[in-house]
Amino acid sequence: MSVNLNRLKHFSMTYVFMDEEDIAWEYEQTEQSPVVAPDGNSVSFSLKNIDQNEDQDIYSVVLVKEGDDEFYIKSDYFDDATEPYPLDVEISDDDVKFILEGEDEVMYLYGFFE
Repeated sequence: MSVNLNRLKHFSMTYVFMDEEDIAWEYEQTEQSPVVAPDGNSVSFSLKNIDQNEDQDIYSVVLVKEGDDEFYIKSDYFDDATEPYPLDVEISDDDVKFILEGEDEVMYLYGFFE
């Protein structure tokens, strides 16, 4: 099943640090609506931490579609904002879950359909 980025209207992210005790930070899309590129192959949006006591920054995110099931993320949340990180994808009727696994952490980016 292919993902139409124009149908994703809201994003949220859970970032889980897996060490002695799992710590999860929750992020939600800012009030600004996602912007889909004219070619439909990327969408830009901003995320902020739900708990502003943990993190007050707002992060820019670009989700890039390279093929039907090939996606990358670029974000100033990461050390290198220009580096495209490959994502695993799980699609359901209600949303798309993009997954980025690191050595000690995992990121779940959820895109919700209209």
